[in-house]
Amino acid sequence: MRGLPPKTLPLRVAVQADALFVESLAEASDRLILSPVETTLEVSARVSQADVIVVDARNSTTAIEDIRRLQYDRPVLALVRLEQVAEAIAAGADGVLSGNITASMIDASLHALNAGAAVVSPSMMANFGKAAPAPSNGGAHVAPSVGQANDVSLTHRENEVIVLMAEGLSNKQIAARLGISEHTAKFHVNSILQKMNAQKRVEAVVRAARLGILDL
Repeated sequence: MRGLPPKTLPLRVAVQADALFVESLAEASDRLILSPVETTLEVSARVSQADVIVVDARNSTTAIEDIRRLQYDRPVLALVRLEQVAEAIAAGADGVLSGNITASMIDASLHALNAGAAVVSPSMMANFGKAAPAPSNGGAHVAPSVGQANDVSLTHRENEVIVLMAEGLSNKQIAARLGISEHTAKFHVNSILQKMNAQKRVEAVVRAARLGILDL
């Protein structure tokens, strides 16, 4: 497999979830190499050399704090309840899924995150009306309230780009869709992140929905 392009290879995934979830995900996809978290999230991610990380926080009291403490620099997909969305994003999740989550949805989301895209369930947007709560360690980035960012003004091209970001497209895919270079697409994405005061694409998408810039 040495000569194959990286995207044809299965993704290495550290999974913090119960055994039944891991088993069902393994049965549903042959594009993922799963490594269940058996010690700490940090250690398991590093030992498995994970490309992406899945954390199921829906029935856990510690999972979101585990995301916040994670130093391993790879994308994290958090599976959450609706009321956990803001906290998961504030903790550093790069993608959030809620509601009726299927294995195929997780598979597609992990590959999108690995390609640099943002992932967020559209059904979450209406439930993200409040500012994210402050993290317990005081160090993580927290999205400001709507009132703190209501002066955001995007250019016509940036509006086109953020719509495609909300669809989960990577910079390369955005460039192809708009007929621009990947470098230019990256420039627009970075400009949007700066204007939205966001560190991650998912933060920018969620904040744009809250401000009415996106209609999801």
